[in-house]
Amino acid sequence: MPAAAPSREAILRVAQKLPTTPAVLGKLQRLLANSDSDLDDICALLKRDLSLSVRILRISNSPFYGSASPHASLEEAVGCVGYNEIYKVVGVTVATQIVSADLEFYGYKSDRLWENFLCCALAMESLAQFVGLNPRSAYTIGLMRSVGKIVLDRLAGEARPAPKAFSPAAEPLADWEVRHFGCDNAAVAAVLLKGWNFAGETGAAVRQHYRPECEPLGGLPSFALNLAGRIAQELNCGLPGEEACWEGFDAKLGHAKLTDGEYKLCVEETKMALDNVRQIVFGTPVLAKAG
Repeated sequence: MPAAAPSREAILRVAQKLPTTPAVLGKLQRLLANSDSDLDDICALLKRDLSLSVRILRISNSPFYGSASPHASLEEAVGCVGYNEIYKVVGVTVATQIVSADLEFYGYKSDRLWENFLCCALAMESLAQFVGLNPRSAYTIGLMRSVGKIVLDRLAGEARPAPKAFSPAAEPLADWEVRHFGCDNAAVAAVLLKGWNFAGETGAAVRQHYRPECEPLGGLPSFALNLAGRIAQELNCGLPGEEACWEGFDAKLGHAKLTDGEYKLCVEETKMALDNVRQIVFGTPVLAKAG
């Protein structure tokens, strides 16, 4: 018999122990969507999180951005790097801060989870150009896809007795989640995203992306997110137990009105973008920056 699903209060209680950066990302998304917002508004928001400000300065001064002289202020960094790139830097910081440890009950290592966060975000951004989504909103949807797993893993650590750890060889991930938690991680993520005041379409797309064909309210973003999960799998950034969720590829491609050639291009673009993120964060030699 499935367990009772965690209450909204329990989910948000655990979320309060997570870094505050996801909420900053949601506010930044709204600011950048407002044509009346200026550099001062954006920097005022970013300065509320000291670690975020420091990371933006460090990344903006990295060789990747080819700055002739170091930026002395956050305003200089944002002005030089640009709003779209700053949004991605905040996204990288969200993934780095929120994925700070292995997920004990899922059996996911933090580095694999981090790569999946970023790979799905970058895949969504690439897919957006072909399916008619706002690239920044699409990136956010991809980045937030797996945040529910972190909350469920922490709730599992509080449970007595603790649930049996997930085994991909024994059952699909969703079956294990429903049996132990009464819901899947996508439902938990939707509650979190609403609590963090993200746009409604972000939570709806994440909530329905495992079975977009069964839950039409998620619409195009949920089909795109399902394809983003498949791209992560193809690029060896997938998460064990989710493989079956990406089946039915041809039908999902049709729902997203995407051609096979466009999809393959998105795979290549995502690989290059992920390599560039690794260069920024870890300083590893990769392909030159596009453009």
